Amino acid sequence: MPTDMLVARFIERFKEQGGFVELVDSWDEALDSIAREARAAAAPVAVATCGEEHLEGIRARLGGVSRLVGPRAPPIEISRCGIGVTFPIAGIAETGSILELNYDDSDRLVSTLPPIHIAYLESRRLVGRLLEVAPILKQGLERGAFSATIISGPSRTADIELRQVIGVHGPHVVKILLEV
Repeated sequence: MPTDMLVARFIERFKEQGGFVELVDSWDEALDSIAREARAAAAPVAVATCGEEHLEGIRARLGGVSRLVGPRAPPIEISRCGIGVTFPIAGIAETGSILELNYDDSDRLVSTLPPIHIAYLESRRLVGRLLEVAPILKQGLERGAFSATIISGPSRTADIELRQVIGVHGPHVVKILLEV
């Protein structure tokens, strides 16, 4: 499937599940969005393990705006953050989901404890169907044991009187910064 069709399908499915997608042209533009969200939240920002370019970019952009927590921060510190920033290994157009491989449990908590989860995803990492992530998972094992998390929008449950409630067991808002 051509990239533009993958992007369109991913956005459609992710939004159907209550998520938000912001298209960005570059990592620099994504940093602008993260900084805006941090100012609005007026709370610390947790960041998952990522490349040096991403970490330094966030650190520089948040300087004076918000305190940066992580990577590999203790769970109590992550729980005090208003925003968690992660870097999924893939996006799945068929389901409107992102796939995160976490080699450290604190990285998984970055996408589940803060009320706002922001994920930066490059469109080249989109796959069409769920089964297409199998080689990605197999390759991930080369680095060691990990937890795989598939995220399809904000946390929701229907445990309470069979009514769907958002944000009970995780973030209320999930926003993908999708670089196209």
